Amino acid sequence: VWEATNEGWMVLGDLLARRAGLLDPLIDTSALDLPGTVAELAASFSAGDARDDYEAVLDRVRRKVGEVRFALGVQLIEGTHDPLEISAALSHVAEATIEVLGQAAWAEFRRAHGTIPGSELVVLGLGRMGGGALTHASDLDLVFLFTDGSGGESDGPRPLGPSLYYNRLAQRVSAALSVATAEGALFEVDTRLRPSGEQGPLAVNFDSFTRYQQEQAETWEHMALCRARVLFGSQEARTELVGIVSDALLKPRDPKKLRADVLEMRGTIASHKPAKGPLDIKLARGGLVDLEFLTHYLQLQHGAGLEGGLTPFLGDALGVLSGADLVPESLRNAHDTLSRLLVALRLLAPDS
Repeated sequence: VWEATNEGWMVLGDLLARRAGLLDPLIDTSALDLPGTVAELAASFSAGDARDDYEAVLDRVRRKVGEVRFALGVQLIEGTHDPLEISAALSHVAEATIEVLGQAAWAEFRRAHGTIPGSELVVLGLGRMGGGALTHASDLDLVFLFTDGSGGESDGPRPLGPSLYYNRLAQRVSAALSVATAEGALFEVDTRLRPSGEQGPLAVNFDSFTRYQQEQAETWEHMALCRARVLFGSQEARTELVGIVSDALLKPRDPKKLRADVLEMRGTIASHKPAKGPLDIKLARGGLVDLEFLTHYLQLQHGAGLEGGLTPFLGDALGVLSGADLVPESLRNAHDTLSRLLVALRLLAPDS
């Protein structure tokens, strides 16, 4: 335990060596409190001089996010809060960051290219980001989409067609979240789970996304979609996208093919990414990946009959499955225990 705690402090110490100012907020008596809601965090990250240019906004957000994440690291090492609470707080921080920097990047983009009437950017989170369960080492699995507008070009000084407009805007938002500035880096952004993967465009419209999910997506892609959560966009667009995702996940399936596809995918992962050791809580046999596969397999098989819906939060999903007598109640506790260990290990023993 001492060695793990020491390792965690070494990780945070490396951050302090680069940014000594991270220590300043810890003087406050509220430093060991969990951060607020996504809306409260977004308001805090946005607060600054209205005259700040785009680069100044990026620096400010990086500084504030770094301070909150550093404080959460201290809380994790000191055992101030349940690691599951730390994990949820890290997710709130990332979601607030996407909101603030997404809006800032779009505002900057509009200066040159204007807007496309009746259309907007929407960001979907998958993986641990979609499931609201980040660790200090998590990247952000994001899918960029856009609603269908009039179909014409944007109305700015340098007009662009819808596809080019939103693909360039998605690149701008992704860079805002990941490119380092003088205040350091924020997150690694992973967009490989988008339709058609790395071979497809970075952003697609709702119609294309719907067709892909209904006609082309593989079983493993729908398993990933089980943890989809809308992170950026108007309420109207969020509601529409939730409906698209639900329709894709609730479509009728051949039980034998579903089972075969799931087993084949799990076998492929086991071959290409074997567990690195006894503390590899994700990939070890009986670890979190097996639990995720089991959960998503049952969600896809029984989704239409599950009271409580297809929640993207893995622990809650196991609660729904348990309530339907599809898994033992003890699996939720198993998930929570494994997740606590994963969150701790990602900071206390990142090379374990």
